[in-house]
Amino acid sequence: MRAPLGRWVRWGWLATTLAMGAALLVTAWIGRERAAAAADTLNRGQGEFLLEAARQAVRGAALPLDASRFDSLLERHRSAGLRYVGMIDSTGRAMAQAGNAVGALPGEGPQPAPTATTGPREPPPTLTVVGDRLRMYGMIRLGPPGPPPGSEPERRPAPRVRSRPPILLIEFEPVVAQRLAAEATRTFVLSALVAAALLAASLVFWRLSIRQENIEHRLEQQRRLGLLGEMSAVLAHEIRNPLASLKGHAQLLAERLGAESAEGRKAELVVQEARRLEALTGDLLDFARSGPIDIQPADPAGLARACVAEVGADGFALHADAAPPSWPLDAPRLRQALTNVLRNARQASPEGARPELTVLREGSALVFAVRDFGPGIPAGEERRIFSPFYTTRTQGTGLGLAVALRVAELHEGTITVANHPDGGAVFRIVLPGS
Repeated sequence: MRAPLGRWVRWGWLATTLAMGAALLVTAWIGRERAAAAADTLNRGQGEFLLEAARQAVRGAALPLDASRFDSLLERHRSAGLRYVGMIDSTGRAMAQAGNAVGALPGEGPQPAPTATTGPREPPPTLTVVGDRLRMYGMIRLGPPGPPPGSEPERRPAPRVRSRPPILLIEFEPVVAQRLAAEATRTFVLSALVAAALLAASLVFWRLSIRQENIEHRLEQQRRLGLLGEMSAVLAHEIRNPLASLKGHAQLLAERLGAESAEGRKAELVVQEARRLEALTGDLLDFARSGPIDIQPADPAGLARACVAEVGADGFALHADAAPPSWPLDAPRLRQALTNVLRNARQASPEGARPELTVLREGSALVFAVRDFGPGIPAGEERRIFSPFYTTRTQGTGLGLAVALRVAELHEGTITVANHPDGGAVFRIVLPGS
């Protein structure tokens, strides 16, 4: 139950982290979009504030207007984004100004239509974009103010159209909207960084949890193999002595009865089965051996030739020209592992095919590669075939490859198998150098 629980914990952590990161990004993006949507309102509010400040500066002033009013106004509101202020007459001439305007003044381009002076109300200020600035202008009256609110309005003749009053014009940088947009962008970037950090932390946690789970799985497997090895050793020792006695008496009986008689053939069958059980007890003892290995310099090519000779030299093709002259290893134990792999390759290959054994050095590792010409390894069985007592043949203990794996691990090496592109399987025993 531990492995499924660990997977659920990992997926839950990853899903929670992704949800938190997505929530941060969505919230920051919505704030950024709202800041962009509010930019027009902020810019108009900023422009109306600065335009009203300019109106207050010229209110009650007499013509010709003193430009020092605009100079002091520009200095007071420079931090608020004000960059230009001017009063333009109906001909487009600047009556007074401060700062530098961007682009053409209203009198130099399309003009507003003459306005009917029907009362104290004026048309709303106009906001336009000029370069990297915003421009706002509106009508201004320099005459005496109208009657106070609540007084009896003076009867006047019907309005008539006359020439346009002076225009009060300002240019400003949208610092308020820019600050809001910059703050929203910083928030979005920070949220993206936090989301990326959360995702990275979840991936690190995922890898660490998988590594921890693999370590626990290997420890549990080693514990089970240790218990299995102890049990195998006990069974092998308990069976070996009675089996030796049984085989010896059966051999004597077979010799006395003779191979021609039916009783003699039965006695010989008992001898053969006793030998098979003897081989099984030997495999069990080999599998149970877990003592320290004796590392000594050895000749890898000579070891390979000895293994091929033990299994059957005529049935293998040996390639050892690229083998190093010496390598630190436990020659007897490695010979046992390599012999098991060679026997497995010969049994898997069809009659007449010669499995190949190649010995070479790859970087800082020694490699024994054994290729057979059999049907290959079924998909998903690449690791299972190294399990104890796993076999696909009717005869055999299923311990040969398990012993080879144990010997390779004792050398701090690995043994792997993969299907060859041209058919068959390739077993690779990789041993690191000292």
